[in-house]
Amino acid sequence: MMRALVAILRAPHGRELAVLADELSVSRKTAERYAKVMIQEVPAPDGLPLIELVKAGGRPLLRLRGVAGNVDANTYQAASVFFALAALRSLQGSVLHESASEVWDKYVQKLPSDTRRALENVERKFFYVPFAAKDYSRLEDQMDTILRSVLKPERLEIDYRHSNGRRTKHRFDPYTIVLYRDALYLLGLSHRHKSPIYLAVDRIERVKRSGQRFSLPPGYSPRKLTADVPGIWAGPAVTVSLKLRGRAAEQIPERRIHPSQKFTPLHGGGTLMRMEVEGWQELAWWILSWGGDVEVLEPKDLRDFVKRSVTAAAALYAR
Repeated sequence: MMRALVAILRAPHGRELAVLADELSVSRKTAERYAKVMIQEVPAPDGLPLIELVKAGGRPLLRLRGVAGNVDANTYQAASVFFALAALRSLQGSVLHESASEVWDKYVQKLPSDTRRALENVERKFFYVPFAAKDYSRLEDQMDTILRSVLKPERLEIDYRHSNGRRTKHRFDPYTIVLYRDALYLLGLSHRHKSPIYLAVDRIERVKRSGQRFSLPPGYSPRKLTADVPGIWAGPAVTVSLKLRGRAAEQIPERRIHPSQKFTPLHGGGTLMRMEVEGWQELAWWILSWGGDVEVLEPKDLRDFVKRSVTAAAALYAR
């Protein structure tokens, strides 16, 4: 094991585990065992492991932590955490964003000094740009109540304002807080519905804890609820066929719009895109954003909806 450690110290860029095993005339498993002990038992001056195990070209490599210009594991992990938290920038001013920022500050203070130095200007190196984000800064009390009730879990009494101005009251079991398109939704069961529904958090005018506990249904999963839905608003199962042209034919296949999507080149140019979805309502607005580069072939009601929308828009500009 001492020979292994000396070999690593002499190699600026590290030693491949397989090569090290050959040099020591030991098996790969023995070399892995040596590596595990060195990582656990040989500390650097900052108290963290002196040796780290990384993958280089898919091959395990043992090297000194943070030498030869390499980004050490602590810095890499911290930067990854920061980038994940950056996605909450759309919730700036909310208790969620403030709490995440506080956790980050405490986390950074506990990192070794060399890692903190490597993280200087991290906010300029990893950045998230929200689009049409909602303002949650005025909803601090509501957000606090919702978060506590989701974690507890506890039934809520909610006064809700719909997008058309209609108001309803709900006895609501809050299952999940959902971040979708830089907006927050509360997913759960209302006494007014048989299946879980979404409530936009910014449209909750009043929320009160009822003091009644509830349990999540055994088979409940937000992942399952959204698996076949292009977004969060579900509908009847339907096959959607689209003809892609121009920039749509180039760019859409690069993205995952739906798990079932399939692309077929068409004779004469263009690409056929087919999906099996539950509800096309949210797809409609996405289709309209592509203008003449996406044509709906089926279903008929989606094609008619897009046609009416485009015709109405054209009439506005024709005046």
